[in-house]
Amino acid sequence: MRGILAFAAASIACATLAQAQAPPAADPAPIPRYEVEVIVFAHRDFDPTEERFDQTLNGFGDGAAALREAPAFDGSTFAPGAAGQPFEPVEEVDPLAAERAVALRVRPLRPDELKLGTEYRKIRAISAYEPLAHVGWVQPGLPEADAVPIDLGTFGVLNPRGTVRVHLIRYLHITLDLTYQGKGSAAPGGSTGDGLDEIVLAPQFHLKAARNVRSNELHYFDHPAFGVLVRITPVLAEGSGGR
Repeated sequence: MRGILAFAAASIACATLAQAQAPPAADPAPIPRYEVEVIVFAHRDFDPTEERFDQTLNGFGDGAAALREAPAFDGSTFAPGAAGQPFEPVEEVDPLAAERAVALRVRPLRPDELKLGTEYRKIRAISAYEPLAHVGWVQPGLPEADAVPIDLGTFGVLNPRGTVRVHLIRYLHITLDLTYQGKGSAAPGGSTGDGLDEIVLAPQFHLKAARNVRSNELHYFDHPAFGVLVRITPVLAEGSGGR
């Protein structure tokens, strides 16, 4: 019996020593962040009457997420509580949780931060093209289940409508779901005799595409009515790497 107790005590001591010597748990891997820059332009010489193209408009509901800046507060934001009662002390924030929250934010790029200015100017200088949008944002590189589609309407872009979604599987992956509306016009010879011309409704053209891409490369998505240029750049300063 004495031998069994001695063995049990030795086992407990060894386990305690092993726990004391065990290395601390590693910090979770940092979330990579990327700059996503998008240029959209229309083909001026496109004639929708030449061939039949997909003009189906997919519905874009409230599921498309808008970009939101994190609110900033200072001491002037808060007033004393009712009857002069002070506020409860603010709970201490976990630095790792705060860092993760920042890494998960999506931030619009300012015009001076956009890097495809040369490409945009070239497109604008070619009469066959009509620039429609040039926008960008910084976002986390998340798995497909967690990645949020970015609605171009957030930047004030109304044509085309739709979303751009960037996520990580093994490589970077882009999914476009955009609808471009062409220009309406008066039908030739379509006068009704009362001074009113017959109006042709503007056609709508849908581009839905997905592909694996590499960072730091310019990627072109083509449709007979319009085209899209996308480049994804790792934000190295925030500890992320390209894929």
